[in-house]
Amino acid sequence: MNDFNDNINLEIVEKKKIVLGFYGLFYIVILIIIIAGGWWYLDQLPFLTREKFNPLMADTSKPMGDLPVVKSSATPPVDVFKESVPAPDKIAKGKSLFETTCSSCHGTEGKGDGIAGKTLNPLPRNFTDLAGWKNGPAFSKMYKTLQEGLPPSAMASFSNIPTEDRIALILYVRTFRNDYPPVDQNELKELDKTYSLSSGVKQPAQIPVKLAEEKLLSETIPVSDKIQRIKDIIINEKNDKSAILLKEISYDLNKSITALINYPKWNENENVFVNFVETAPLSKGFKPVVLNLNKEEWSRLYQYLKTIF
Repeated sequence: MNDFNDNINLEIVEKKKIVLGFYGLFYIVILIIIIAGGWWYLDQLPFLTREKFNPLMADTSKPMGDLPVVKSSATPPVDVFKESVPAPDKIAKGKSLFETTCSSCHGTEGKGDGIAGKTLNPLPRNFTDLAGWKNGPAFSKMYKTLQEGLPPSAMASFSNIPTEDRIALILYVRTFRNDYPPVDQNELKELDKTYSLSSGVKQPAQIPVKLAEEKLLSETIPVSDKIQRIKDIIINEKNDKSAILLKEISYDLNKSITALINYPKWNENENVFVNFVETAPLSKGFKPVVLNLNKEEWSRLYQYLKTIF
């Protein structure tokens, strides 16, 4: 009986040794895999860093966006000392502007509870509370906010609307409380100086870099090559309404382009351009139908030709 029990115990011991040996071998294999993986990672680290962790290297092959076309503009002079007086008509104008452009976010009563503003973070400004303003509730600071916006928040710049409209908006917003900071002459002088309100501001035109390069190149190439380049641009334009119009009114594009190149003064303004084309149009490659163009068509044609010349 004892021999039988000894045999069983011996068999159990042998099985334990086998199991323990298997687990030992398993851990050794795992350790080898970890070490091998570590060596591989260290060997590939320069490549991984260059390709995956350096955004500058990764992005250099991607095309960059070009500048948009922006027409030149001019802001007329504004007497801020006069416009800042809260006359009833100006406040009424400001109310109308507020209801159409601001109330969706700021609410009809200026409490920052507009339907569109409820999903914003931070929430829109509550104009009935003078605390916590980023630029401050002073007249000049409110103008700064409208002029420049409050990036990166949802408060966009309103520099695209006339100066008088921005001031009217401020005058109306200030009616939500009767204790907004008073406006003094020094504040208005500084505001006028900062934004050149009394002298007006001229915004130069902007064209894409690619187009600017083409213009510079066109100034150095022979006239015949320039004519062909401009002609190719016009012919290849299949959807541009101005290009289509130009092809419709010209019976000889070579002749029309040559005439415009030989008389660069047409580029000075639209009236000079119209007078030039309407005077003996056939000799310049234009059909008689050009005399029937309306003002809107002339404007589109003039702006298009200025762009490609």
